[in-house]
Amino acid sequence: MMDCGSIERFMTQVREHALEVIDFKRQWKEYEEAMVSMEGTVREHVVEVKRKEEECDVKQSLEADVMRLVLEMQTEEVVAQLKEKHEELKKELSLTITEKSNELKKKEEEFQLKQDAEARDIEVKMNSLEVKEKNFEELMRELEVRKQELEERQKDLSLLDETIKAKVTELEKRNEKQEAEAKEIEVKMNSLEVKEKQLVEREELLKLKEKELATRSKSRKRCRDEFELSLLAEKDVDDPDPASASQEKGRETYEVTCIDDGTDEEPEPYCCPDADFNSFNNTMSFFAVGQVWALYDPFDHMPRFYAQIRKVLEPQLRVKVRWLEPKQTRENKKPIPIACGEFKNGERTINSYLTFSHLMHHIRTGKKGITINPRKGETWALFSDWNSDDNRKRPYQYDFVQVVSELDSDNGIGVAYLGRVEGFTSVYKPAEQNGVLQMMIRPEEMLRFSHRVPSFVLTGDEGKGVPAGSFELDPAAIPKDCLEVSEIKQEESVEIHSLGLSSLQV
Repeated sequence: MMDCGSIERFMTQVREHALEVIDFKRQWKEYEEAMVSMEGTVREHVVEVKRKEEECDVKQSLEADVMRLVLEMQTEEVVAQLKEKHEELKKELSLTITEKSNELKKKEEEFQLKQDAEARDIEVKMNSLEVKEKNFEELMRELEVRKQELEERQKDLSLLDETIKAKVTELEKRNEKQEAEAKEIEVKMNSLEVKEKQLVEREELLKLKEKELATRSKSRKRCRDEFELSLLAEKDVDDPDPASASQEKGRETYEVTCIDDGTDEEPEPYCCPDADFNSFNNTMSFFAVGQVWALYDPFDHMPRFYAQIRKVLEPQLRVKVRWLEPKQTRENKKPIPIACGEFKNGERTINSYLTFSHLMHHIRTGKKGITINPRKGETWALFSDWNSDDNRKRPYQYDFVQVVSELDSDNGIGVAYLGRVEGFTSVYKPAEQNGVLQMMIRPEEMLRFSHRVPSFVLTGDEGKGVPAGSFELDPAAIPKDCLEVSEIKQEESVEIHSLGLSSLQV
């Protein structure tokens, strides 16, 4: 709808047009009066002419007639012009009136649309206000509920304060008892300090015994302990090129202490050649609680037994472990070595750190279960005479492989055969075995894995004739018959049965 200003403007325009029409009517009346007066004058002239007709001649009568005709024609033209103007004014007035009425209608429609939009906005705002009111009411209810909960909590806190006060009195009594116990503990600590001094003296004696062992091993035998660094330093000074030195001066040997098989006799040390380029020694600093390590089997001295470390006893050079036993049940069958799969906790023992071979990656399954499987990139030994009936003949025969894929529950695990490189003790490279370079071991054939063999990847720069990408395997994880065929001469190994050996072995 139109606002008040536009209506007033429209009314002023209508008034102006009405005044123009009134003025035009007034002019028309004046014209009619002038015509009436003119007709009166004409009539007078006609009367005079008639009067003068008698007096004037024919010429004058004709002139009068001409004059009358001229006047009549002039009056007719003026009347026609006035009619035309009147019609034009009517048309203009009608056009302006229709235009103004159309504008008024448009403005009324626009005003109606604005009113509708405003009404809708007002309705939306009213709805939002209603929603806010409902939310406010809900918040008020929640506040009331929380207020009640706070009151209940205050009551609970007051009860707790009372109980705490009672407990504080109890704690004070306990503190008095603890003070008395602390005095007793102090006395015991003094006695423990005396015992510690005695232990320190025993450790010093043990170190002296170990030094005597080092001086007596003239064949430069290494025993995988953390007290042979001086001998290794001498080796580095005497043999700058490991490959040439090993070929000219012979090989070192080192002892591996195997775990006890349950008898009271001391296990015999297993002597094997030293590796050509890398050190596979373990020291007490390598061990940590929770780790799973491989230990040597007393039957053939291969690292296929597993134990989890429970405590590291550094002064005694021993480790407290819990054995891992395979979960596979084999009823009415003789036991066979199992190196992969699921294992469970077994007995606890304390072992010398010399019985440990290498750290194993494991996955914990449940609270007490542990899973150990070959991983991609590792080197393992396979039973070469393995079959599905597990009828293996001792001594076992082995093939050495590199694991080339992770274990898949459907397809198994992929391996690639390794062959020994001539001229070195334990350097192996990818090689065919009976025309086969790689193969897949199915999940039901996982018992074919005997034990993991620690290894280092060689770059080819270690010495002459070393293939790039080959592996140097730990000699302690390889059977003797695979090492004795080496072209490098070995020095005579001397078994250590001197003073202090029993304190280093289990």
